[in-house]
Amino acid sequence: MHPRALLLSIGSELLAGETVDTNAAFLGRELARLGVELAGVRQLPDDVTIIAATFTEARAAADLVLATGGLGPTHDDLTREGLAEALGEPLSADPTLEAQMRDRFGAIGRMPVSNLRQALRIPSAEILPNPIGSAPGWWVDRNEGVTVLMPGVPSEMRRMFAEQVAARLSARFRLAPLHVRTVKTFGIGESAVAEMLGELLEQPGAGVSAGIYARDDGVHLRFSTRGDPSSLAALAGRASEQLGEAVWGHDADDLAGVALSALGVAGAATAASWEADTGGALLSLLADAAPADGAARYLGGVLDVGGAAASPIADAVLQLSLVPQDDHGRSRVRVAASGVISLAMREVRIHGSGEQRLRRAAYAALDQVRRNVKP
Repeated sequence: MHPRALLLSIGSELLAGETVDTNAAFLGRELARLGVELAGVRQLPDDVTIIAATFTEARAAADLVLATGGLGPTHDDLTREGLAEALGEPLSADPTLEAQMRDRFGAIGRMPVSNLRQALRIPSAEILPNPIGSAPGWWVDRNEGVTVLMPGVPSEMRRMFAEQVAARLSARFRLAPLHVRTVKTFGIGESAVAEMLGELLEQPGAGVSAGIYARDDGVHLRFSTRGDPSSLAALAGRASEQLGEAVWGHDADDLAGVALSALGVAGAATAASWEADTGGALLSLLADAAPADGAARYLGGVLDVGGAAASPIADAVLQLSLVPQDDHGRSRVRVAASGVISLAMREVRIHGSGEQRLRRAAYAALDQVRRNVKP
């Protein structure tokens, strides 16, 4: 039985909507990969009474409690105090931590006295080093349960989890890693995917779970198991065959990279973009695409904001414009390409609103490239 975990995201700024909790999404993925069941996520204010009570409840309900945030040096960073109160352990200065902190600040100037709060720990806490920040983490293994404190700064938290926490979890618990294969589609809805796959989705096999998820880059089909992963490749292959041309990639593929590869195969060594009314969504996706052998190299793009502008010189130029929504809130995009490859102007319908609408317009353009640009 894989361990049950609860995640506490601590910080009043989360509850006020001032900060988006990207840490929870990252930890959810990483825990699933390791074989830990994340049973829930709670966001807490900077209130030591609430933090302490929640630690007590969470530790009683789960094998593992992970908390992010509230480890800074200021008066409202109260995660250490909250866990100390929940466990009934005193906080005291750790001389080694204090010396390390003074050395760290010695290279950049005087250390504020408030930072000494970050050198406090309880007797049962093992310190987790933080090489890129001033807030060390805690690993507390007590009363058959583990509690982990990590910084709220995403870069610090991710590095600490990768370098300090993941290996400790694998050593502490009997983990069955989650194996996943993903089939990615565009231009087809969730209900249509479910209807086309039928029993393959409803009865994928013993120990295998199948799910459908709507994303900005289309509908993803996900097969997963904590057992023998050998059956997943066959399931993904059968799903791809049944879904046909709607499938644009698998697993870690991204649609921008697939489109640039299609342009490269068609003879374009370089690519550029021109877009209108999309807020640069297409430029952003193409710029973030991972380089691949044989793919067209993206040179950059132009945003049409009402003035005269010329597209960057490239072998292929992808053109995208977002048509204003109609009275029913429906959207259409116009897509074309020119240069050594040619793609006649066509219109595609998309769904969504706000920033999601802009990203889906860009993905629709990339999907038209991968479908219609041929060698």
